[in-house]
Amino acid sequence: MSSAEIVRKILKQSPPNELKEVLEDLKVLTEIDQDDLNGCLKEFNEQQLNTIDLDGVRTLITPQSHINHDKYYDPKSSKVYKLNQLDLKAENVETVDQLDYQNHIRSLLEHALDEYVEEFYSNGTAAVYTTVKCLDNMEQEQEQELEKEQNQVEQTDEAVNESGEKLPEEGHSENEENSEEQQDASKTEQQEESSPKESQDKLEEAQPNPVDEPAAQNTQETKSEDISEINLYYTGNKFNQSNYWSGRWRARWVYDLTSDEIVGNIDISIHYFENGNVQLQASHAPKIKSPLQGPPTTPEEAKKLVKAIIESDRQYQAHLNVLYQDKLSEKLFKSLRRALPITREKIDWDKVVNYKLGSELGKLNS
Repeated sequence: MSSAEIVRKILKQSPPNELKEVLEDLKVLTEIDQDDLNGCLKEFNEQQLNTIDLDGVRTLITPQSHINHDKYYDPKSSKVYKLNQLDLKAENVETVDQLDYQNHIRSLLEHALDEYVEEFYSNGTAAVYTTVKCLDNMEQEQEQELEKEQNQVEQTDEAVNESGEKLPEEGHSENEENSEEQQDASKTEQQEESSPKESQDKLEEAQPNPVDEPAAQNTQETKSEDISEINLYYTGNKFNQSNYWSGRWRARWVYDLTSDEIVGNIDISIHYFENGNVQLQASHAPKIKSPLQGPPTTPEEAKKLVKAIIESDRQYQAHLNVLYQDKLSEKLFKSLRRALPITREKIDWDKVVNYKLGSELGKLNS
């Protein structure tokens, strides 16, 4: 197994908000190439839905927010930034045109989801994505449009220069101008009769390239076809390392507009490490029917959709309460508890050399 695979597997098991401590231990255990580490951290941050501060606003790191190379996109503020995967800091932040198709639908759902997360999740953050335009394609399209405009300007200049050569010189009398116009007209008729193809070629060269209307229509249709699903992400974090515990709830819901189904993926990670090391990993993949047909078009419809997600979350939380309070507390956690020694007291291992273990055991046997 390569060092990159070792790092990737250990990082996936890292408790919430304890990445730096895990990396310090990994540096002792194995050599880590910086490029491999960046790739592992990218996968870890997107999987854990870590948050960053983007100009004073908490923003989620998700697979949908990654657009190309090392750039990420925040649909709420319409900003593109480069992410430092280790320090979780945004660099080279710039505002761009909205990249999400059907952004008004996305905004409706995001507002309703923000209200839910703000009310029920500690340090919660939410994000909603439709299909995101490819930034590379947009830049290429802009470059192509600029080149096309430059070519049209050059062709227009050439046409003006060719027609300017045939204009009469200044200072001629009106009679001369009229006679020259008649001569030019007769010459033009002769040229058109003798070589109509040549004049037509010149006109076609002088005219700008026509826009292919069917192609433009297809582009518009592709945009609407791309809106086949809507992704909703949210996370809640509770970190209390001073009291030896931390926890995270992260969820992703995919609203399939073709089937009107909402498929969820919920992951819970809890770490407790006072006088021990216990981790809880729980996953749930619910599937619910959308109360709507198609995407929401009003704030009320967006709230109705989010309400269906809220009800599913409540049912899962109730299931966890029954599972861990009634069952695990009676069976599993009792087996996890370490039995006290025969003296019924904890051993202070720093002072074990001062204990008279032999004499104490002898008294018990007598």
